[in-house]
Amino acid sequence: MSGMHRLVLRSIAVIAAIIVIVAPVAGSIIDEEAVTSDPVRITDHSARYTVQKDGTLVAREEITAVFPSGRHGIFRFWDVTDADDLHVRYLPEDIAVRLDGQKEPFDLSWKNARRFRVAKIGDADRFVTPGEHTYTIDYRVEGALSPVRERTGNSWGTKTDDASVFAWRVVAPGWQMTIDRSEETVVLPTAPASVTCVVADGNPCEVSTEGQQVTLTTGALRPPDTGVTARVGLDVPAPDQVRLPWSAAWDTSLGRSVPLLLLSIVLGLVGLVVGYLWDRRAREDEPGAPVMFEPPAGLGPAQTVYVASESAPDRALSATILHLAEKKLVTLERDGSDWTITGLADAAGWDQADSVSRSVGEALGVTTQGSSFSADGSVSSGQVLQSVKQSIPGTLAEWGQSSETVVTAGNERLGQVLVGVAVAVVGVMIFVLQVPATAYTLPFLGFFVGGAGLWSTGVGTRRTAAGRQVWSHAAGFRRLLTTDSAETRFDFSSRKELYTAFIPYAVAFDAADAWARKYEQSTGTSAPLPLWYGGGAGVGASSFNDAISSFESSVSSSISAYAATQSSSSSGGGGGGGGGGGGGGGGSW
Repeated sequence: MSGMHRLVLRSIAVIAAIIVIVAPVAGSIIDEEAVTSDPVRITDHSARYTVQKDGTLVAREEITAVFPSGRHGIFRFWDVTDADDLHVRYLPEDIAVRLDGQKEPFDLSWKNARRFRVAKIGDADRFVTPGEHTYTIDYRVEGALSPVRERTGNSWGTKTDDASVFAWRVVAPGWQMTIDRSEETVVLPTAPASVTCVVADGNPCEVSTEGQQVTLTTGALRPPDTGVTARVGLDVPAPDQVRLPWSAAWDTSLGRSVPLLLLSIVLGLVGLVVGYLWDRRAREDEPGAPVMFEPPAGLGPAQTVYVASESAPDRALSATILHLAEKKLVTLERDGSDWTITGLADAAGWDQADSVSRSVGEALGVTTQGSSFSADGSVSSGQVLQSVKQSIPGTLAEWGQSSETVVTAGNERLGQVLVGVAVAVVGVMIFVLQVPATAYTLPFLGFFVGGAGLWSTGVGTRRTAAGRQVWSHAAGFRRLLTTDSAETRFDFSSRKELYTAFIPYAVAFDAADAWARKYEQSTGTSAPLPLWYGGGAGVGASSFNDAISSFESSVSSSISAYAATQSSSSSGGGGGGGGGGGGGGGGSW
């Protein structure tokens, strides 16, 4: 079971890690929205693009616009991708903004999985004075010169080394305002070999060339989002560009640095190995488990399962109550779906009970003769049963330590804490620090995946030498209860009473049906009823097993009734076309 638990935990960890890395890709999907007209109108859009020989673009845009009342400023966003080459990134840097010649505050952010760099220009605490104003936006972009590729058919072929092209949307196709006119100047490192200018709406674009300078002039650009694209051929080799092996949709997952990604992967593998080795050290080698024909001396069913698995059984409460009846400490009486537990023993009798049985009896209030408790599906009984059920794991852990069957393993506890810390660090990096790529969390994700098994049951404690002997005995006894009779022969004819004595243990090991079948296969007769069962005469084994299910159902329904009241009380009210760079746009706010 522990191995399966580890496998499940590690599978969950792997799935979670994949989601963490891949989920941001969904953020790159752009919702199609109708273009709305901005109340601000650009009367003049002019820009000066200076292209240096190393491919660096130094840009200055001047946007003269007429503002109505109630606007705080404008925003400008840059699309860092190139539709003609998905591996290129055009990242705006050294952004500066002035309004009417004075510095203007702005906030930078990323949108759509870091595809768009957004400058929100203005102050939320004040409005721009109605009338005409001029915004000057300076920025720099590296790698603006692209290699020229020889076109073959409908696809781009090999690139030529002695030529380059400046393909740029000199008026970004995402401006939400109408533009009355535009005049863009491009200063090149050498005289252009060719110049092409295209307006998205098909209107003319006037081109004039003088030496290394190209001027592009248009009339009104309407409707909004009408861009202007320039394509200038140069007889100079293209310098290196900012290129990545993946498309921009993966930038938020993988980042924009191959060396950093490789380092993260290496550290992630290191974390994976460290976590896995830590988990391996936390595993205990199972002892030999020869078939045992009785449970470990002095141990109740919950303790027997606990020492075999280092976890409380799911049916610990039901098995313990049945064990109390078998030990003649209580009687069980069934009335339809209700069960009544009545105390039989005096204080001396309860002193002989194991610690878990005693704590359950005390919690139910049946440790005095004649005292009783009813599991009748009511809220009050459910509250008691819920409390008892929740206390059993703690009681078992205390017994394990006090009996020196198990001891705390500090190294394993530390590993559990560090796995939790790794998960917390991933959360902080993504949601608080907002790291540019989720792949940078790989060192911690790797440790989380490798060490996920440290959260499995039994980790954090280890059996002592004496505990391993009890473990071997308990595991051997489980074999008796659960395996086929041909493998583990048991002489029921001479030890008939042990079948009923072991029923509580079979319930704890979730093997009541298997234990009954084993008796019937060995003897050829129906399994006998326990003397402590008050279900009435003439009830067969299958009916008794149904009664056990009824008892557990009664316990569960009582707990559910109580849990429902807690849930209801805690719930409140509801509550521009073409490839190249220069993509983006803007608007007012």
